[in-house]
Amino acid sequence: MNTTRRITATALATAALVVPSALAATAVAAPDKPGKPVKPAKTVKAQTKQLLKDIAGKDKRLDRLSTSTAVENLADDTEAELVANVTDARTALAELRTSVEAADSTVDTRAARKELRSFRVENFRIVVNLVKQVEGLEEAAAADPEAVAHLDAAEAAALLITATSTKADLRDAREHLQAARAELEGETTTA
Repeated sequence: MNTTRRITATALATAALVVPSALAATAVAAPDKPGKPVKPAKTVKAQTKQLLKDIAGKDKRLDRLSTSTAVENLADDTEAELVANVTDARTALAELRTSVEAADSTVDTRAARKELRSFRVENFRIVVNLVKQVEGLEEAAAADPEAVAHLDAAEAAALLITATSTKADLRDAREHLQAARAELEGETTTA
């Protein structure tokens, strides 16, 4: 008889534990407006997973760029400065990854998405091309101090560009390069 009571008591205790958790799982929040169905909350996990995937993709592109032959063919001091800029950008991505992993709300993931959207890896590709063009014109501009000044300004402006730089920053570097070309073309037509 004691065995029967113990089995019954265990069954009742188990049922008492299961029922509240089952009711909690099936409970539905009351709608904000009567007659309007309740939408289930979006999961932050799915957003986080996609953000982490996007961050990893940008980081991979930066890694490939820093070891590319286009970067390695630049002058040594320019290459070192550009690789340092890319390393800083990768560090910023690592910090963003950490904040995304710690995100626990949709607001946090939206902020991270906005920050990631303004992070443009292609800025560094543009910098590589600008610096390559500057290096290609240096020999021709050696005799013209004004062209050399424009080329130096173009290179300096290009090396200040980061992943979050605006199009205006890129335009500034390009304008210096165009001014140097115009100076060199003006020199060749007068000679």
